[in-house]
Order: sequence, then structure tokens, then C-alpha cells
Amino acid sequence: MDDRPRPDGADGSAESGGTGRGGRPTDDDPPALARLDRRFDASTRREAAEALGSPSSSMSAAASRIVDGLFEAALDDPDETVRAAAIESLYFHGDDHVDRLGRRVADRRGGGAEDGSGKTSGAAETFSRWLRHDRAAYRMLGATGLSTVGDEGAAPRLREAFDDGDARVRARAVRGYARVGGEAVEAVRPLVNARNDLVRGAAVDALVTIESDDAVELLARAARRGNEGLRLAVVRRLGALGRRDATGVLLGSLRDPSASVRRAAARSVAAVIAEADAVPAGDVRDRLLAERPFEADGLLAVFRAVAAERTGADRRAAPADATAGSEERVDTETKRYAAWLYCELLESADPTAADRSTAVEWLIDALDHRDRLVADFAAAYLPRIASTSGTGDGLPDDETDSALGVDIKRNLRALAGDEAASDAARERARAVLRRFKRAVVEAAADRDVEYVYVRWPADYTESYNE
Repeated sequence: MDDRPRPDGADGSAESGGTGRGGRPTDDDPPALARLDRRFDASTRREAAEALGSPSSSMSAAASRIVDGLFEAALDDPDETVRAAAIESLYFHGDDHVDRLGRRVADRRGGGAEDGSGKTSGAAETFSRWLRHDRAAYRMLGATGLSTVGDEGAAPRLREAFDDGDARVRARAVRGYARVGGEAVEAVRPLVNARNDLVRGAAVDALVTIESDDAVELLARAARRGNEGLRLAVVRRLGALGRRDATGVLLGSLRDPSASVRRAAARSVAAVIAEADAVPAGDVRDRLLAERPFEADGLLAVFRAVAAERTGADRRAAPADATAGSEERVDTETKRYAAWLYCELLESADPTAADRSTAVEWLIDALDHRDRLVADFAAAYLPRIASTSGTGDGLPDDETDSALGVDIKRNLRALAGDEAASDAARERARAVLRRFKRAVVEAAADRDVEYVYVRWPADYTESYNE
């Protein structure tokens, strides 16, 4: 691929795929794919490349062949306008295709090594030149490729693109700037408050990559004072840092006025303690417990929401319509730590301060949770939560049910006999009921046996004589 003109008859490489000139289109392929062939004039090929950049349901069957054809056109078509149109269309098929294209060009150009005079050569030189290109597609690819190959002068050249007129170029430039070692937080600061979501998110990514004290301080300020979109971008990414000060910012964001920000903060908090040894889970729990009393729609609600999210494996196993429209992503360990924090908070919640019926009902439903460990958490904590309400003897009686706002025994019996529930869920429900029955016996024994504190043998004699 080059930005210099070449004759229409020039030979190209077939390394990017067999569709287009060198492949055989099928009957299912859109007509535009065949028109990428060099038998057509440059104007027709450009229009075809542009048409292939608007994915539709009718193109889904040929998606991989379309991408291959666009790759081939972007790399080898002799006309610059066709190559630029192909790059644009690849972007609309998926942001990662531009990354792959940058790596492909870098492989062809031999990386970013320096020549004998100390000047950059090969791919770095090409990408640096494209950063100043008239066409936004080339500048976007230049920023992408330069951040991939890097070299001594990559950071300042990418920094020059922070004020580019195209948001995609600015976003890739600022993210690449941090990736190649750029550390100037002040240079990134203006982009953190950009109106464009793409640029703003990339600036936050850059600060997370820089990870200096100044970078974390700027992220903390953005999490407190930014608009909702910026606050959401910050809390979604802070979980990757694994730093105590960053975790403190996330804990503060659990009180954010936006439900979306609170939920994202809860997800990031759970991710931090799941992955970062520097932030002990017990410390996070203790700081959360200091927030008592808990509002019904506060901490309990957001950690319950995270624990209920589907993992990637859940999504693959579920029907397509069951996951449609959801953009949430959570891994298994994050979900488990969210469930653990939820149980810890629920056990410590003041039953007189908020209605806990929804919280306890979810815990009963969680006995049939898709994740076995989350379901086991629910089974372990239910008796403990019942014992901290009402009489405090570990038995869910009428007084306890009134305090919790839900008839635990009746719900457990219903689950134990529900043929639609899994065998494991029914067994967990029966196991919790057995624990409650044992608590009845133990509580009765405690009431009927007289205990005498004996320090010296005479103490017992004196008590007995009385």
C-alpha cells in the first residue's frame, strides 16, 4: 500500500485475500464486490468500495469476503481514492480492521528501524507521512500504524495530531501517544473534555496507560466534575489500574447521581479486587460497610445488578434474543466478587433502615444462578442474613420474615419443589431449610439448658445451694 499514484495496470499482491480481483465471487456476493476488480475504471472501483462500507443484513452472508476484498483494495489498488475509500469502509465494518491493516502495512514496510543516519525509515516513516495526508482515511491509518510500530520520535508526531479535524484521527493519536511512551498529562487534558465521545474515551484510555500520579488525579477530577458521559468513561476504565487511589475514586463514584455510572463503578470495583493484589478485598468491603445505612437503590442494587450480568460464556449459550440490546460485559471472577460484596453488604444492612425484600428475594432466586459459586454464596449467606434479623437465633420465624419483608421458608419450599428449577437449585433450597431446622433444635437447647459461669470449684457449690 502506498499513497503515491500507480498505473492501473500495475500488479498487486494477493496476500490479503482471494476475493475481488483474484477471487471468484459467489451468487450471494453483493454486486459491488465484483466491481472492485481492476477491469473496472477507478471511479467505479471507488464507488464500489464506498458502497461496501454500509453493512446491511443482505451483506451478512458475504461479510468475510467483503472485508477480504476491501483489504486487498486498501493495500494494492493503484488509485489513491480507491484505497482511501476502502480504508473508510473497513473502519465501518469494524474498528479492529483498521488496526489489522496498520499491522499489515508495517509488516510490508519492515517496521520502524532507524537507518545509518539516525532517521526513521520503513513503516514509521510511511505512517508519519500519512499523518499529514490530505485524506482523513490515511491520517487515521497513519496514527494507527505509528502507535503500533513506534520509534523515538513517534510520541511528538502523534501529539501533533491531537488537533486534527477528524475525531477518529484525534482518538487514535492520543491513545497511541500513551502507548508509545508519551507522558505529558497536560497535552492530554484538553481531549478529556472533548465533546466527541470517541475522543473523550481515547483520552481516558491514554491517562490510564500513562498511570502517573498526575494522570490519576486528572481522572479523579473528571469522575467528580465531568458530565455523565465522561464520568462513565472514567469509571469503566479505572478498574484496569489496580491502584488504591484509583479504587478510592471508584468507591466515590458508587454515590454518583447517575445509575449507569454507579453500576459501572460497581463493576470496576469488583474487577479490581478480583484481579489486583494491591487492593485487598477485605479493605474494599470495610470501606463499603462504613457507608451504612444502605439505600434500597444504592450499593445493594448496583452490586446485585453486576452479579446478575451475563458473562461472555452465558451470552454464547443463550438465545440471540435473550442478549439483544445489552452492551454489558463482565467476566466470571468480577461477577463472583460482586456477588460476595452484595452478600456482605446485605448481611450488615440495618433491617429498619431500608426495605430488604427485593434484596433477599434475589438471593433466594440466586440459588439457581448460572454460576455455581454465586449460587453457593447465596446458600451460605441466606441463614446468616436471617439470623441477623428478627430474633437473631438463626431461625426465619414470623418476626424475622416481617423484618426482611419476605417469607423465606415459603419461598425456599417453593423452590425445593419447583420442577422447572435445576436439580442443584432444589438441593440448595433443601440444604438451607435443613440448616434452619438445625437452628431450631440448637435454639431450643440454648433456652432449656442452664449455664453457670464457673471460675473456681466453690462457685458451682454456691450456685447449686442457692
